[in-house]
Amino acid sequence: MPDPIRSFYQHNLPDLSPLTDLTRRHFRILLPGGTFLKVHDRIRDGATLQQWLVRYRPSDVYYSTSCWLSPENIGRREKTPLSANIFLSSDIVFDIDRSPFSLKNLELARRDTLELLGFCADRNFPVKYIAFSGSKGFHVVCSDPHRYDNPAPLAREDQAKAVRREIIAEVQEDKINIDPKITADTRRIIRVPGTINSKAGYVCTVLTPFQLENSVDQILKYIPRVDPLTPLIPQTGAIPGAGDERPLRGLRIISWLCHRLGVRSKPQHSFSYATFLVNAVPGIDRQIPFFVYSPRRNLQTIIAELITLQETYGLSDIIVFRSETEITAISLRTFPLRRLEKIIAASSSINYGLLLKYKQLFFRVGEKKNELQQVCASSPVFVRSIPAPRENNTHFVSRPHYAFFSRYGHSLFEYPRMHGAGEVYLTYAAIEE
Repeated sequence: MPDPIRSFYQHNLPDLSPLTDLTRRHFRILLPGGTFLKVHDRIRDGATLQQWLVRYRPSDVYYSTSCWLSPENIGRREKTPLSANIFLSSDIVFDIDRSPFSLKNLELARRDTLELLGFCADRNFPVKYIAFSGSKGFHVVCSDPHRYDNPAPLAREDQAKAVRREIIAEVQEDKINIDPKITADTRRIIRVPGTINSKAGYVCTVLTPFQLENSVDQILKYIPRVDPLTPLIPQTGAIPGAGDERPLRGLRIISWLCHRLGVRSKPQHSFSYATFLVNAVPGIDRQIPFFVYSPRRNLQTIIAELITLQETYGLSDIIVFRSETEITAISLRTFPLRRLEKIIAASSSINYGLLLKYKQLFFRVGEKKNELQQVCASSPVFVRSIPAPRENNTHFVSRPHYAFFSRYGHSLFEYPRMHGAGEVYLTYAAIEE
């Protein structure tokens, strides 16, 4: 007899179109024997995930509601090194269920979902997608409009949790039925759209707001149902003869375990963690020069080189910083990538290879810490500025970078021409020593 689950995944891609930042997401699958397998690939598209689903024909498939620097390493924050817990961002996720499992309660969950969409609209939460979970209810996944700029990843995660607790309180005040544990937890995983829910055999399916206006009876008519061995949804109450959801109890326990991202960590290595400023100018296709030198280099020799570069390439004023790990010089004048590559190549800066590989440059702006949160290098400190000829400062400079350095007390020239819009880009990196 052909395997209906494997056959379904052979002919149907999981629907990853509503998911953002795929390569920063953790994916996990529940195997038929009841054990969980972490997907070690960086999932870039539905075809990549489909290979895993066809091979293992899982009962259920999940992805992380948060984005992580190394999603393949994510683990319990108290039991794994900091390098495996670097939080980047998180969706605001609502899970709307009504128990016990029945068509009547599923209809109530649909109405709850409509109320929740009104709540999200009132508070300007951009809805990424709405989905029928394939069983007892619906998922509403929103972008988080809040910014979490603390350079410490665990502190950023705690900030996100605090915001979610406030949201839960507001939802509950409006008497909208959600599972608060799902919304509050930045380490939850939820079902991937386009995959089978083993509890009822239905496929987790993305719905439009217009489709959600239909009754549950109408919605279920176009939801695929794959596993013929799962029980039909009863009209009212629990499954006949089963008490209150006893057939689902084992799955509920497994689901609770699945929703936690505790994984066995890899063999221990020495890691450090830092926050970096990116040289790309928000809003336009331009970048500014970052020159990086060994801290053992003679500062006067470096300054002489920078003055030559300033004269040759028309660089604006240059500000110089120093730390235990490097000497960094920054000009705010903007250049196209090709021109920037030529400028960096003409210097003795050690970051030319980095520019060729990543098409951008980075400047460490905070402390460097190890996995125990101990400081192993202090924040860079301002050393001096190198004034440019007046005509050099009439070229365009980066407005976001100018605002960033001004906030930190650096006295900068009043440039007449600026472009770019928004906040500078910060990135967070774990470096294996």
